[in-house]
Amino acid sequence: MNKGKETRKRILKESRKLFTVRGFQNTSVSEIIAVTGVKKGNLYYHFPSKEELGIAVLLDAAQEFSVILDRSLSGDDPMEKIITSCQAIMELMQQTHFVGGCLFGNTALEMSGINPRFGEILQDVFGLWTKKLRTELQKAEESGQLSGKLTVDALATSIVAILEGGIMLSRVYENRQALEQCIRTIKTLLEPE
Repeated sequence: MNKGKETRKRILKESRKLFTVRGFQNTSVSEIIAVTGVKKGNLYYHFPSKEELGIAVLLDAAQEFSVILDRSLSGDDPMEKIITSCQAIMELMQQTHFVGGCLFGNTALEMSGINPRFGEILQDVFGLWTKKLRTELQKAEESGQLSGKLTVDALATSIVAILEGGIMLSRVYENRQALEQCIRTIKTLLEPE
């Protein structure tokens, strides 16, 4: 990888950490420069504005999350795949010791109504996540594993919302309890009657 690509990658990685913990609007350009070690001109060479950097961070994180989601939807049957994906979310949060929470959830609360491009990217992320869960739930329904308490669409949306809520509460309390409880709730929702 050439030096320019390495610099760009470092800026994205370090900015993502800042945006996740501090929020986009509360992160200054000087903080980004300090943690990345690049000069202001170099930062603006790669990203013409802070908004462009924020969009690039979201797109980079979205691509990474899609890969993680694909890998985590593994198992012998659709229900197992969904639970495995929930556990992968737990592992991601444990890596940060529940500090910061979810970049996508945080940014949705902060920026969706302010910057349309941020909102579009977040809709794509949550839409893809819901779609992948819906696909597995549809398979479970077709094989008779799903009870029909909720529609496939409602259940897929609920799983994402429950996980995001669990991530938020685990961030507040800086421990895994809330997210663990949310995953247990999802397992209960998936159990046949």
